[in-house]
Amino acid sequence: MVLVGPSLGAAVAIDFAINYPEAVDKLILIDASVYAEGTGTLSRLPKSVAYAGVSVLKSLPLRLFATYLTYNSLSFNTCLDWTRIGRLHCILHWWEEATVDFMNSGGYNVTAQIRQIMKKTLIIWGEDDQIIDSKLAVRLHCELPNAIIRQIPKCGHYPHVEKPDTVTKLIKDFVETNDTRIPLFSKPEEKVLVRQLE
Repeated sequence: MVLVGPSLGAAVAIDFAINYPEAVDKLILIDASVYAEGTGTLSRLPKSVAYAGVSVLKSLPLRLFATYLTYNSLSFNTCLDWTRIGRLHCILHWWEEATVDFMNSGGYNVTAQIRQIMKKTLIIWGEDDQIIDSKLAVRLHCELPNAIIRQIPKCGHYPHVEKPDTVTKLIKDFVETNDTRIPLFSKPEEKVLVRQLE
């Protein structure tokens, strides 16, 4: 299968590919959130505090602010519409409990596993991602031995939502080809980006 993981889903995809390598032919990671070391101190919060935090997390004002940061140059009305849609899962009766359980579990920490991924991997990154620094895309590209990276201009944290046609074409081309050695950046540009990481 070709496994696609956007944002935190990229950590899930890496974890799955490590634990079930026979099930995965190729990986596609979109604005990957893979360098957070789990949920950190959130895993030690008392449950009552965790539930209060989750309640704030699903609030309309916080979600509206996150949507504003996530998407590049939306009008207020569009931002509000996308916020309402984007928080639908938060109003499901089981969401708060599942989120607190995830926080208490320690979350995903796949940083040490990244270099073990030998599958052909496509990294897609929104050039204007305000959530995860693009330097981490370059780091991920450097740490995955069989990866290519494609950056989408004028695009934020969710390229598959903001520029679905572009993402679809990138995925289609990647799935249909066996050549994953073509870099996005020219070698001088890539060296500059890698130096910035160090």
